Amino acid sequence: MFLVAWKDLDWEMTKLYFWDLFIQITTIPAHITGSKEIKLTEAPLWLLIANIAFWLLTAIMVWFILMLLWKTISVFR
Repeated sequence: MFLVAWKDLDWEMTKLYFWDLFIQITTIPAHITGSKEIKLTEAPLWLLIANIAFWLLTAIMVWFILMLLWKTISVFR
């Protein structure tokens, strides 16, 4: 069943959704930074790199958790 769902995924649409999500994140709110709102389009390069690194690490952590869950489920089948 999982393999059938895997084949039916539209990878172009999936990439488009993630790209849209990334494009929409252009501002870091003031309640997160503690002082003022930071616009990433006007921010220094290091802040933009830090933002990309944060989302990359978040994606890697989610992937790792999903792999652990998949391995755990496959052991108990």
